[in-house]
Amino acid sequence: MLTSPFFTQFLKVSNVITLAAIAALVVSIVLLRQLNKRKVSFSNRMLIALAIGLVIGLAIDLLGSSSEIYTEFARKEISVWYALVGSGFVKLVQLMAVPVVFLSIIKVVVDVEGDRIKTLTGKTFTVLLGTTSISALVGIMVVKLFKLQGSNFVGGLSESSIDRMASIATQSFPEFFLQLVPNNILSVMSNNSSVVSVVIIGAMIASAIRFLKVKKPDDVAPLVNLLDSLRVTINSVLINVIKLMPYGIVALVANAIVSNGIDAIKSVLGFIVALYAGVIIMMLVYVVILLALGLNPVTFYKKSATTIMFAFSSRSSVGTLPYTLKTLNDELGVSGQTANFVATLGTSIGMNGCAGVFPAMLGTLVAAAVGVEMNIAFYFMVVLVVTIGSIGIAGVPGTSTVAATVTLNGLGLGAAMSHIGAIFGVDPIIDMGRTALNVTGAMLSAIVIDKWDGTFNVDMYNDPTTSSALDADDN
Repeated sequence: MLTSPFFTQFLKVSNVITLAAIAALVVSIVLLRQLNKRKVSFSNRMLIALAIGLVIGLAIDLLGSSSEIYTEFARKEISVWYALVGSGFVKLVQLMAVPVVFLSIIKVVVDVEGDRIKTLTGKTFTVLLGTTSISALVGIMVVKLFKLQGSNFVGGLSESSIDRMASIATQSFPEFFLQLVPNNILSVMSNNSSVVSVVIIGAMIASAIRFLKVKKPDDVAPLVNLLDSLRVTINSVLINVIKLMPYGIVALVANAIVSNGIDAIKSVLGFIVALYAGVIIMMLVYVVILLALGLNPVTFYKKSATTIMFAFSSRSSVGTLPYTLKTLNDELGVSGQTANFVATLGTSIGMNGCAGVFPAMLGTLVAAAVGVEMNIAFYFMVVLVVTIGSIGIAGVPGTSTVAATVTLNGLGLGAAMSHIGAIFGVDPIIDMGRTALNVTGAMLSAIVIDKWDGTFNVDMYNDPTTSSALDADDN
């Protein structure tokens, strides 16, 4: 091992284990690049990248866990280098998140005809919050099904997490929502955690444009054209970034395992399994909804697979939005107005994973740990608090902390967060499943609402020749 600060602190390559891990990442990227040149579809490359990431992460931790050099030095160094590729990619995606949401909301509000915006808003809130209520019930159910005990997940929280939770826990329900109302357009546009505020600003500007298109059409026309051109350009930039996703997946998945360690994952394995069981159950609930609409659920999941996988790997509902919109419009037959409106709001309202299943599980676990009586009234309260609290939970990595804090505070259990602190230690592993469910729920909601409005293109939905937008661009 090289002990010079140049290698241990600056270069972050001080031992052969780190060097081997970096080499494995480089080899995997070269392999995926070759698959791209051979015209292997984007969807298949995503699956292959996911498998490679799992193998690399497990192999590194299993082989290195018995070495002191690995546990003391190499793990941190590998995490830094893998984050350069994985987290670096996610940052590029998030770079465009705010303008994508802002311009998408303006587009849909300006284009919606007549009073449809009112009915569309009502239906969107009804469906998004309705599915969140169901996901909260599923969260309670899996805790009982797997007989989870809060005492098994006691653990310390990082200082930053404690500070963040404390600031949220001190706010009342009205104060929490008051924070969503923007008072500085520049600060809102510079912060990915203020997506709801961005939606509010976009809706206000769009409403003014709708009014001026009637009163002063010539004056506002240049602005409308500029905003539309910006939307198309930003989406194109982000789609080009998304094409790099297979390379990012390898690093993201491997780093999720290496940085947390298999032992840490094992300590909360019961919760992880229960959460993913909840995700699968909700996916089956979507199957029932699709069948009730007369649609083939296999078609839905086949066409949505790459988008769901992207959400799973990136852990960002907002970052996935452009791809979600292309999937809804180009493959699933959802009209542009409905897709833009529902999917955009779905990044911050009624997220079934981060703001549904997950906080309901935590609320039930903590309540049982502190001796709260488990009865119908309590379960009803959990569903109610989770559903209301899901309004305004921005769809970027880490927002589950906000959702959990709001839920526990609403149940009067904010001070008992330490009872399940260990769960937040492996949050990236859990967040992958949560985000995949968020995006799937948003797409399902868009289909339900479009079918409700009679603007859904059933022929496009059933057309087997429509393929992933990125697959088409690769050809």
